[in-house]
Amino acid sequence: MSTIIAPSETSLFLEPVATERARRSVEEIMVDFRSGAWRPTRLEGRVAELLLASTAGDGMLTPGRIRAALWEGNIAMTHENDGRFAQVLADLVPVLDDPQLTALDLVDAAGELVGAVASTAAAAAAA
Repeated sequence: MSTIIAPSETSLFLEPVATERARRSVEEIMVDFRSGAWRPTRLEGRVAELLLASTAGDGMLTPGRIRAALWEGNIAMTHENDGRFAQVLADLVPVLDDPQLTALDLVDAAGELVGAVASTAAAAAAA
């Protein structure tokens, strides 16, 4: 069972560790992406494109889709760029596996991240 952490600034309820870890990893990589401190590699962009394409029917990131994307990236994705994008995706899997851990704002933020990373791959291909 998940350990409980202190409440966030905006919530009076305790949030499970897995959810907090996933939220923090998505937020940190998005801050670094927006500031230019982190740029996705071609592999990360391609995996994000595949993940985005897999959600085209219903717009939902699911554990199965994330696992398939991580499988596509293989071991190389865990080494490229310090493996940050792979770790963010991996942090999402247990949260999405358990409806009690899933937070809609986290799912939305993860979808925004995947879209942003995929758009860098599309921009690189067009250049």
